[in-house]
Amino acid sequence: MCGIVGYIGHRNAVPILVKGLEHLEYRGYDSAGIACLNLEKENLFIKKEKGKLSELKRELEKHPAYAQIGIGHTRWATHGEPSKLNAHPHVDDKSKIILVHNGIIENHSDLKRELQAKGHRFFSGTDTEVAVNLIASYYKKNNFVEAFRKAISRLQGFYAFVALDKSDPDTLYVFKRSNPLVIGLGKGENFVASDTPALLPFTSDVVFLEDDEYAVLTKDKVKIFSLATGRMIKRHSTRIKWNMAQAQKGGYPHFMLKEIYEQPTVLQEAFNRITNKEDVIRFENMTPRIENRLRKIRKVFMVSCGTAYHAGLTGCLWMEQNAGIPSEARVSSEFRYQKPIVTKNDLVILITQSGETADTLAALREAKTHGAMTLAVVNVLGSTIAREADYTIYTHAGPEIGVASTKAYTAQLVTLVFLSLYMARIKKTLSSRQIAGYLDSIRKLPKACSKALKQSTAIINCAKHQYRRHSFLYIGRGVNFPVALEGALKLKEISYAHAHGYAAGEMKHGPIALIDKNQPVICIAPHSKTRDKMLSNVEEIRARKGIVIAIGTENDKELKKISSYFIPVPKVDESLSAIIAVIPLQLFAYHVAVLNRRDVDQPRNLAKSVTVE
Repeated sequence: MCGIVGYIGHRNAVPILVKGLEHLEYRGYDSAGIACLNLEKENLFIKKEKGKLSELKRELEKHPAYAQIGIGHTRWATHGEPSKLNAHPHVDDKSKIILVHNGIIENHSDLKRELQAKGHRFFSGTDTEVAVNLIASYYKKNNFVEAFRKAISRLQGFYAFVALDKSDPDTLYVFKRSNPLVIGLGKGENFVASDTPALLPFTSDVVFLEDDEYAVLTKDKVKIFSLATGRMIKRHSTRIKWNMAQAQKGGYPHFMLKEIYEQPTVLQEAFNRITNKEDVIRFENMTPRIENRLRKIRKVFMVSCGTAYHAGLTGCLWMEQNAGIPSEARVSSEFRYQKPIVTKNDLVILITQSGETADTLAALREAKTHGAMTLAVVNVLGSTIAREADYTIYTHAGPEIGVASTKAYTAQLVTLVFLSLYMARIKKTLSSRQIAGYLDSIRKLPKACSKALKQSTAIINCAKHQYRRHSFLYIGRGVNFPVALEGALKLKEISYAHAHGYAAGEMKHGPIALIDKNQPVICIAPHSKTRDKMLSNVEEIRARKGIVIAIGTENDKELKKISSYFIPVPKVDESLSAIIAVIPLQLFAYHVAVLNRRDVDQPRNLAKSVTVE
């Protein structure tokens, strides 16, 4: 969740570190800092501040520094409150070793007591300070690499480190365990960061570290080693095809709004990439061996967190309807603790934008212990889950900077509907003619999405009248029940209003008690076989003076007549309506948040990639 940046080379490290941290702000943070070693003056420069990166930049302008090696960090607090003292980088009590850290050290309390007994002093409330002092304790009798390895062997948990040794000011030391780190390759300079956006201003050539690997970086070389054996590992670099223009706002006031409006393109590119001229569904690198294994699958689990979990709920409906395979959606953080009944004949689909979500990664590893086939639906190239799954389908949504997921969600949805049709073909549950008809409906989604985005005036008008409300209900049926959950989550994430999604048929089982003249209810009721049931729900809300905000198919005069606010969406195939109905909910959440003057792209307490449990 924290952001890490490191640099060694021929340029001034300070602006490079700051620029890298700027491109990691979307991960969420509460403080920021950098540490540099000046090779000429042989001194250590550390500057850190609580709050936004702008606070750190202000201090750096007052106290400029020059160095050719350094590390930077944006912290999302786990151990110790957000403060300047707890901000990274941290040093050992002799100020010889400097460290930035992402993750959690689970046995830090025991280690801290042990180190205190040996005379080590601690000044912060962080688990990071325990790690840097543990390295220092071993460094007295070993070289730095051996001290690094011995300390790591005693640390329990999941974490990533980048460290500097003050006595060796031309080397960066890097380690990864279940928290992402990417090495960027340059000429006479090298970089390291938590995520590729931090590297893109400087290089497109990267190397992904695997778990329990450490790397030693100088300005001219990158050497990767196995922690277990100490042997050097050869690793080919990867060329990242995203460019900085894709990660910029492009004239939009927020990344989130830009990413909402990129969804028609995401849907069109998914269709072009996954289907060929003959309308045959093709996934990248799908081998006959993988297809044969998929043909034998008897049950599907879709395991994910947050927004991706809502995509999984919808994906399960498609998998059952189209491929006839029993399917369950599970929350990643619960999956491995519930002793899941998973067999070698099951397929576990891990859905994640970042490919680094700690709970989803743990679920993947749990599934593998049961012999299940694992398939990752991931956006970020080369991420840990993408590498560890038996097979990976990339959604290719491009960089998503806003913490609240929008285009990555629709990319997940369209990928899952294609996957359900692919399974339908190999399971022979749908005919070629039926699949072709379904693909014709999918082909219309980009245009329908564009049309839905044109309803922004109606959405803004509704938001202006309702943005001061503190509680919202969302209801939907069938494929639009997960949409209700997702719409509520979006509003919670960025506006901080209480919002809850329900299956509309559950209204009489509790939620209806909340309805009064001050209660807005977002009713997702596009054309479907349950549309009349939704109209009954709307009438129940009206009878209790509730405020009805309806998302319905254009020209639905009856729904419009009984709604306080009506937001039309284009008519699409009922099973695909979830992909279109979510668009106005994203925009509604966005405009409510803006009217409440929230930090839309970086909402409080949230991080883009949740890499700790």
